[in-house]
Amino acid sequence: MTGSSSAPQDSLCDDPILALADRSDEFEDAILDCFPSTGVVLAIESEQNQLALSACHLCIEHSRVVRTAFAIDAPSSACGVLRLQYEALLRASWLLFAATPAQIEKLGRELTPEAELAAKNLPTAGEMLSKVLAAAPSGLTAHLAEFNEYSRHALNSYVHSGIHPLRRVREGFPVEMAMNLIRISNGLMHMAYRMLANLMGSQRRMDKVTHLYKQFTDCCPMAPSGEASAKS
Repeated sequence: MTGSSSAPQDSLCDDPILALADRSDEFEDAILDCFPSTGVVLAIESEQNQLALSACHLCIEHSRVVRTAFAIDAPSSACGVLRLQYEALLRASWLLFAATPAQIEKLGRELTPEAELAAKNLPTAGEMLSKVLAAAPSGLTAHLAEFNEYSRHALNSYVHSGIHPLRRVREGFPVEMAMNLIRISNGLMHMAYRMLANLMGSQRRMDKVTHLYKQFTDCCPMAPSGEASAKS
């Protein structure tokens, strides 16, 4: 994989990135089969849950863009969106487990210049993570903490066109790193769907979504260890 467009593969099935992207699509399709076709219906209708629902949908949207970008040989764009995907999941987690009523009210306002200004005083990503780590279940916090430690700083470089993407454009993007990042993205996506199942209030659905990854270990991230990271 290179940092710029390249010639098409002779055989798409021989391309490990495309194969993993296809497998990731299958993973998401299997998750979607756990949900009603009519969409998510909140067990408890509240501004807090509506905002968390929106943040989960953002995380899932970003995950689709990440694997599509890697599949079309746009790894730098994929890395930038992966950083956004992480923050969408972090925001959803913070809204559910740590946000105060006043903070929820700020994010729930109609989009106006005044509301935008007020929202600038909300916690930073680091502050949100600190609160979430203290309040959320370990099954969620372990993934958020691992990403923050091993991947977030390098991926920030892609958002700001820093040393990482500039070097990768010149030297090429390692295939194994791309595959690790797709798996990490899939893990964040899975956590977002687990959160959606939780918001719907069905224990049966939550259990089904939670354990579905066992059928797709080939396209899911490793257990928290730092091995599948964005370090370079």
